[in-house]
Amino acid sequence: MMLQTVSQSGAGIAGAQSIHANVYATQPVAKFATEEQRSRMLPKLISGEWKACFGVTEPSTDLDTLKLRTRAVRDGDVYRISGQKIWISSAQVASKCVLLARPTPLEKVKKPSEGLSLFFIEMGRNLTGLDLRKTRKMGGGAVDANEIFFDDYQVPADTLIGEDGQGFKIVRWPSWRAPE
Repeated sequence: MMLQTVSQSGAGIAGAQSIHANVYATQPVAKFATEEQRSRMLPKLISGEWKACFGVTEPSTDLDTLKLRTRAVRDGDVYRISGQKIWISSAQVASKCVLLARPTPLEKVKKPSEGLSLFFIEMGRNLTGLDLRKTRKMGGGAVDANEIFFDDYQVPADTLIGEDGQGFKIVRWPSWRAPE
């Protein structure tokens, strides 16, 4: 209803697109984060203190999410992320990213939908191991599009949302029914 109202206000799709990621991308946090994570994360998202982007698409996988290759390797209390994302809206202004990455390599899973995990990570231009690059595009100037490069970018293990290896299932919700 909110996106429809913004769109009907005259802002059109550009106006709706500028808030879409903060509504859509953060739903996994609201639904699948632990109670402790929700109490820490949701107030800052709701107040607008944190803006979020959604890191899913990769340049070598076209639109096939099941072939994602960005790795998130557990190393004690951190995950080490390496890989690349592309066409990530609002990454230039986001302080957080809902990131879909692979703790288990694609070659080692039984089904391609397995081995993907979801993280709620820190974003910023001056973080070691993280490189944000604005991508040129035609139209849609209200929202930036970006490439994100991860080079051994370390994130705390408690940024994992939901269960390890269940990230694809989480981002597909509500197409499947989660138990209440």
